[in-house]
Amino acid sequence: MANARAQRWAGIALVALAALSWSTAGLFPRVVSTDVFTTLFWRSTLGGLSVLAAQALLNKRHDLSSLWRLSWPEVWMSLASSGAMVCFIAAFFFAPVADVVFIYSAFPIMTLLLSALLLGTVVQRLDLWCTATVVLGMALIVQGQSSLHSALGAALSLVATLLFALITIGIKRHPGAEMVKVTYVGAFVAALAMAPFTTFQGTRTLDLLWLWLYGVLNVGVGFGLYLLGVRRIKAVLASLVCMLEIPLAPLWVYAFFGEAVSQQSLVGGAVIVLAVLVNVLSAGRSGAPVNANPASPG
Repeated sequence: MANARAQRWAGIALVALAALSWSTAGLFPRVVSTDVFTTLFWRSTLGGLSVLAAQALLNKRHDLSSLWRLSWPEVWMSLASSGAMVCFIAAFFFAPVADVVFIYSAFPIMTLLLSALLLGTVVQRLDLWCTATVVLGMALIVQGQSSLHSALGAALSLVATLLFALITIGIKRHPGAEMVKVTYVGAFVAALAMAPFTTFQGTRTLDLLWLWLYGVLNVGVGFGLYLLGVRRIKAVLASLVCMLEIPLAPLWVYAFFGEAVSQQSLVGGAVIVLAVLVNVLSAGRSGAPVNANPASPG
């Protein structure tokens, strides 16, 4: 009994640390002076390498070529992961961090809807109410954008959220797919896509150090901590702990750069988070499957 309790608290701590790591996703684009393409290239390359290294060391595979053999589901999920990473990180260059994260917080509801459309899962009346509430919250955030520039950031966040929801559907449909492999392959695909637009000359050493930290901390460390933690706790609890990322992300940029959250975005974000919390807690009580966010963009 004591061992089970210790495992539970260890799982909560590990997932909380993963959420803390992911919450810095919007901070690094404000720290570096590199453009969006250069930032995405180095973040994807270094993040992918850190996950690949962890996979090779932890699994101790004798056949290293197996690290690159992908099934067809892993191929399309890697491509979707690549697109989601690019859209999510690029969104921080156009819109306030709070708006990007608030929209992404609708991930469980989007996954629920796509499950109903693509897998034929049953949607309860409460799910529909939560969905309508999330749409209202998103409408408030988008309607409150000050320019087309920031509206583009909100749109990119929405696309990233949809792509990550599709990946989660893929995991349900193909449970044998290796998500670690999908993560590092997706990162390398994103890096290749950004390479032709990347500025390699003139990038400051300090920027490279920040970008290295961005890739390793935000992708490698966050993903590793999450995988270790989610094995020890129930999915509904992991989903709730992951929501720590939502208030922390705008808090970082406010503390270091004074980036405030507009009142309308705050209201819209609160509406979305409340709807998601109600939906996750309801699913947990009813015993329905809960998405523990295995495809976080952080």
